[in-house]
Amino acid sequence: MRKLDVCRRWAAKFALGLVFAGAASALPLVSYGQAFPSRPIKMIVPASPGGATDVMARTLAKVMSEQSHVPVVVENRAGASGSIGVQATIGAAPDGYTIMLTLADATTIYPLTKKVPPYQADKDLTALAQVAWTNVLFSVPENSPYRTIKELIDASGKDKLAYSSNGYGTTTHLWMEWFKEKTGAQLLHVPYKGAAPALQAMVAGETDFVISSPASAKVMLDAKRIRPLAITSSRRVPTFPDVPTFVESGYPDLVMGAWFGVFGPPGMNPAIADKLHAMVNSAIQSPEYQKHAQTLAFDVPVVSRAQFAKVIVDDAALWRQAIKAAQIQLTD
Repeated sequence: MRKLDVCRRWAAKFALGLVFAGAASALPLVSYGQAFPSRPIKMIVPASPGGATDVMARTLAKVMSEQSHVPVVVENRAGASGSIGVQATIGAAPDGYTIMLTLADATTIYPLTKKVPPYQADKDLTALAQVAWTNVLFSVPENSPYRTIKELIDASGKDKLAYSSNGYGTTTHLWMEWFKEKTGAQLLHVPYKGAAPALQAMVAGETDFVISSPASAKVMLDAKRIRPLAITSSRRVPTFPDVPTFVESGYPDLVMGAWFGVFGPPGMNPAIADKLHAMVNSAIQSPEYQKHAQTLAFDVPVVSRAQFAKVIVDDAALWRQAIKAAQIQLTD
């Protein structure tokens, strides 16, 4: 009997050990968090290659890869004003191995242009980190007759001018609608699938001018294929010392810009989200990233996850007002 009791006790202990082992494997908070990341991370970019978002993402991915010793691979998912990339992120596993770098265009503005928003950034995405802030350049082809913003506005009253945007419902589209509202300019909107195609279309003569981030325009600026008329900052930018601001041009109400941010799918483990936040913040404070950001005329604020989440909510309220003021018709 004693031997039987001993055997039963050992059998019970063994079974209990199996239960705890199974529970430990089902709860990866500690062990998984310590190991993360242990395999390549995919960074979705809801824009075409060559634009500002793509350029920033590739710089960030490179530095993150070097610092973490784990590959961070950029995957471009352009189309539908960036919503294709956003929805791919929303539908990804919330394990930290799929993240996204984007602007407010895809996350915040596009849903606001729909009668039934397909998603809400503050509810359907996990805000991880803000990585940059950019001003906006108004540019024309190098052979354009327009030398100032005022000349362009005056010309639009005689011959309706066309402008390229990154797509319907993007920041570039809303900025121009806001610009029209404030200046009375008569402008035809021609949307493209991203910043690079919008710039290329203008240079090819399909449109008369374009607005873009300095990063998107850099290659064509360096090649002297385009000429900036003004920048939407409140003061002159060191990278473009000869480009007048909108304040100097007589339009102080048109100071504007945009943030770049990193997001993850909804329902992420807070420990993993915090780890990614720390990885991104470490990367954006590196000398390589800072130098690159300065070259592109980007500011690099370092904010907490909570602060970035608040920026997204506040931003949505501002863009909602802009959409209403521009009388943009909501679409299905």
